Amino acid sequence: MTQRRFLMATASVAWLAASAVQAQDASQVEDIVVTGSRIAGGDRIAPVEAVGRQTIAAAGVADASQLVRLVTANSGSEAQVDQLNQPQSSGTAQFNLRNLGLGSTLVLVDGQRWTNSAVVAVDGSAFVDINSLVPMIALQRVEVVKDGASAVYGSDAVAGVVNFITRRDVTRPEVSAKYAVADGSEESVIEAIGGLKLLGGDLTLAASHFHRSALGSDERDFTQAERYGRAAWTAVTSYGQPGSYFRPSRNGFSPDPSCGDPAFASAYLNAPTDAFCRLDYSDFFDLTPEETRTQLFADYRRPVGDMTLSLQAVWSATNTIARQSPSLPILARSLTVPASHPDNPFGEAVLFRGRLLGAEAGASQAEFDYRTWRIAGGLDGRFSNGWAWNLSATSSRQHVVYDKPDTIGSALQNALNGLGGAGCNPATGSPGVGACQYFNPFGSAYLGTGTANSAALIESLIGSTGLRGASTLTTADVSTSGEAYAWAGGSVDVAVGAQYRRSAFRHDWSDLVNAGDLLTAGVSPDFEGEQEALAAFAEARIHLGDRIEAQLAGRYESYDGDQGRFSPKAAIRWDVTDALALRASWGQGFRAPSVYAQSGAQASQPSVFDRGAFVFVNTLTSGRADLKPEKSESLSLGALWKPIEGLELGLDAWRFDYTDQVVKESAQAIIDQAAADTAAGRTGTEAQGRITRSPSGALTFVQLYFVNASSIETQGLDLSARYRHGLWGGEASASATWTYVDAYDIRLNASAAQVSGVGSTNLNNIGRSLPRNRGEFALGWSGGAHAVTALVHYTDAYANDRSGITDASIASQTTVDLLYSRTLGADLDLAVGVVNVADKAPPLAQFALGYDPVVADPRGRVFSLGLTKRF
Repeated sequence: MTQRRFLMATASVAWLAASAVQAQDASQVEDIVVTGSRIAGGDRIAPVEAVGRQTIAAAGVADASQLVRLVTANSGSEAQVDQLNQPQSSGTAQFNLRNLGLGSTLVLVDGQRWTNSAVVAVDGSAFVDINSLVPMIALQRVEVVKDGASAVYGSDAVAGVVNFITRRDVTRPEVSAKYAVADGSEESVIEAIGGLKLLGGDLTLAASHFHRSALGSDERDFTQAERYGRAAWTAVTSYGQPGSYFRPSRNGFSPDPSCGDPAFASAYLNAPTDAFCRLDYSDFFDLTPEETRTQLFADYRRPVGDMTLSLQAVWSATNTIARQSPSLPILARSLTVPASHPDNPFGEAVLFRGRLLGAEAGASQAEFDYRTWRIAGGLDGRFSNGWAWNLSATSSRQHVVYDKPDTIGSALQNALNGLGGAGCNPATGSPGVGACQYFNPFGSAYLGTGTANSAALIESLIGSTGLRGASTLTTADVSTSGEAYAWAGGSVDVAVGAQYRRSAFRHDWSDLVNAGDLLTAGVSPDFEGEQEALAAFAEARIHLGDRIEAQLAGRYESYDGDQGRFSPKAAIRWDVTDALALRASWGQGFRAPSVYAQSGAQASQPSVFDRGAFVFVNTLTSGRADLKPEKSESLSLGALWKPIEGLELGLDAWRFDYTDQVVKESAQAIIDQAAADTAAGRTGTEAQGRITRSPSGALTFVQLYFVNASSIETQGLDLSARYRHGLWGGEASASATWTYVDAYDIRLNASAAQVSGVGSTNLNNIGRSLPRNRGEFALGWSGGAHAVTALVHYTDAYANDRSGITDASIASQTTVDLLYSRTLGADLDLAVGVVNVADKAPPLAQFALGYDPVVADPRGRVFSLGLTKRF
């Protein structure tokens, strides 16, 4: 069935192409990269924003993760390390246009797709890792289509498209070195690019090596829990070490008797009568991680008769080491310290609440290794009548190795029973005899007043997540374009084509995770899945005289043999005068459920309310093959005005209606439904069947699924201004972009009330942090050997919807970056830059580390020095 549909789609495209070619000869079209259209010049209709090399340099951008802050239409990207909230995707970054989801923006390199990352976000979102694309020195510009583009590009272009356009025809080799330093951290990058003639073609080669040292949370005052009186919202926890113990004789908790001893500087009691020994863990995380990235890029283009052969290859290796607390909290399992334990001071069996190691052990580390490659090839030519044709194919893959230390539950329980240690057989050994050892969880182990825990014993209690995963994508495209018809008052340009895609995803966890024996990682099975998609598309651009042009596009796409979906788009531009143009577009789009959402599995341990108390519970969210595609409808109205020479003003109003979004089910909703079923006397219901309890009735596991449930309606305005004028013997320039979000309304499911997410962190729904206003401003002057650029970044105030906080306000922030460059002779350039000139700290947000990592940059002032040599 799939092959038949593909053949029918290809035949239809071929017939359309042949008919159009026979209609009329056409003049040749320039061979340029186009974003937003399959036809050259289509960007006149679509709202496209370009971020060029000069802006990237002025902003001190050393790696692609920092690009997201330069596009005001982008919000909610997870581009910084946050081990508290993004524990499985450190070292990756992605665009999130309109805050419609990490996977709702299509990322292209020179107009072609790239594989998804081999890891996903905590909500299960699959995305393209922009850190893995190309060396920054090979990047010419980034073009952003801020409009739905599924009709042109297919699935994933719901919110728009980001196209990374690479440099070509580099006639003179360049070597660039840059060093940047902030208080507590430094980074360096060495890059090179060059071109040469090879076998009758042009070969462009580029390479880069980037290294950033870690910036620890202990290097910044605003992260410190003590600064805020160790308030409940800071980086403090009641799962400490020394820990706390549930005592059946008191039917309540008591802290470790050693809690409060000066030897434990980070352990404390809120009051002398506090039932819990608490831990201040604000010193143990990275604001920016230690990161090393090496990238290679090659692009080759060669005439072959009347055709042009293009080949491109990219390789990237990223190693990220992210610090975290000394050991992870034991949340969803109760471990027993028997009364017979030689160090038990309570005289009865107690339940342990805490973690294996305390602050004195120092931070532990999670390590992420990503290996990414992509090869692409294409053949371009023209028919005798001038129509252009293209055949292309790509194959890309990202592989991840993710190792994070975690406590082995069965081993720790055995050790609490005196049957610990690598040489002990719990089935035959005797507690505390020979190779069998007791683990002492009490503070007395560290103080020397009780049994000490040997390094070998501790090592035997720690395992690793051991994730080995991969994501792959293979594409094949065929297309043709040209002028199909012309008359005295206008013409019609047409592009038609077909595409085949195959994507695959797999995760292979350690045996400990498969068995659910790591106390924080939960239980995750290994899995693998794949998806095939077939598409046929057509686009027409209609010229009606010199003033009006319109775009009509449609794409039919089917995945995994389903009945498919048609995505239409219509757009028009009217040049009212030479100075004023109006444009409008409407379109429908879709996003196929990711392979992960269909076939994957993700463990988590949310806090839920069960039988009168808040508890942490192990959950597993599993994929479903019957998920429907997400649907969208977009509308935009715009105006472009050139009131005087050199000044361009733009205004675009936009709206997106995004439905059937794939999200995780709520564990709390399943628990509540099961309780309601039980109260009504029902048995064997679906909700009850998804919950597991221990013999004592304690909640131990909830099975969840990815489902089509949520929707978002959002609308707002984009404003832009650009001006150039001669000044002081050189040229002055000024530009501004501003995004105002008027509405961002969320429904978690069809029966849920609508919630406004604009101006909120959106921690309690499917959105991410979304300030109402964001602005980017640039001022520059260049003349002779000198150039100066200033960038101003503005983020509006917004509210924190985190539970249990005392102040929901997050203040606005304005920061300034400066770059001065000078040409030292004909072949050497010097650049001196300062990011965040005033050294402003992030606005206080009542998050664990005192700031919102989705919005704010924690580094403070960053000085940089760069040299570029041309040969």
